[in-house]
Amino acid sequence: MSALHQLAGSGGLFDGITLIQVLGAITLSGLSLGAAIALVLGVRGSDRIKIHNRDRAGTFSIVTGTLWEAAGGSWSDMARGINSVPTSVIGDSGLGDPGIGGTALALTLLTFAPRWERPVFPALFGIAAAVTYGQAGGIFEILVNIIRMGAAKITGGA
Repeated sequence: MSALHQLAGSGGLFDGITLIQVLGAITLSGLSLGAAIALVLGVRGSDRIKIHNRDRAGTFSIVTGTLWEAAGGSWSDMARGINSVPTSVIGDSGLGDPGIGGTALALTLLTFAPRWERPVFPALFGIAAAVTYGQAGGIFEILVNIIRMGAAKITGGA
């Protein structure tokens, strides 16, 4: 048992403090709002939030999209709206039915493989990929579950 855990249970100064819930009273909607603002600021150019290449934009947008899906409501609607365009193009490409796993793979490749001049494109493909990961299952679902479990720990939901 760590020293912090011992202090928290000692009835002293740290009594009642949850050691896992680091952000206080925050919900998944609050995390989604923070992630959305950080993504927009980072992609547009901020001196504090550096999202200036496709790898950072893609990774950050996959996490953001997963948070949006986990939050539900309007956040999920926004993520699914972004997801609808590239998935319909990939699914209706005339190359047969790639399946939802093939679509997730294609969106991941479109997020990270091209040499994008602006990080807004990998950010949009990353959000679309996050939605598709949740639907695809398999190895894609592992990533979604890791992000959701981490968010639940932060918000005190688990």
